[in-house]
Amino acid sequence: MTWVARLEQAVLGSAEEVLRQTGFCLPPTVHILAEDLDPPYVGYLTCREFYRGADAAAAISQLGILPSALAATRLVVAWEDADLRTGLNLPGGPFPTGMVVLDASLSDHTLHWHPFHMHLGPLNAAELPTVLPPVAVRPVAMPRPGRARRCWRATAKLANPAGCPPPLGRRSRPRTPRPAANLSAA
Repeated sequence: MTWVARLEQAVLGSAEEVLRQTGFCLPPTVHILAEDLDPPYVGYLTCREFYRGADAAAAISQLGILPSALAATRLVVAWEDADLRTGLNLPGGPFPTGMVVLDASLSDHTLHWHPFHMHLGPLNAAELPTVLPPVAVRPVAMPRPGRARRCWRATAKLANPAGCPPPLGRRSRPRTPRPAANLSAA
């Protein structure tokens, strides 16, 4: 089994377990690979918390900075699609729920779509709803991967690659509270 296949299995298993236990989605996550190393797995990072809209886009873009600095040759990026599209304030909601796994090399990429319906279960110890086992549904059209991938691939311009956010810690506006995601039973 390839590293990418192992990572995809682990991501899907973790996402399902977190959904079942807490009712929450995993944050967007980037697994970094350097195929010239043995083993090729370098590590992973998860997206920082963000507010809806431009801050969400900046947070996602920043996921490409570390892989770029490490000269990664391959990324495996995972996110729950409805949660991310809602955070980015994309038009066309409500969005279908499903885990997306992006396998990206420096020259190519493949998206794997793992759709599911969330069925709310009993409350857990924290009095939050749990999620019953996801049920697969029909595939839907996926958006093209964007800014984080472009940022990572711009390794020749590490100072400030085109399309990358400003350096961390420099915010042009103060933070405002982010509205909670609206997860309802499908």
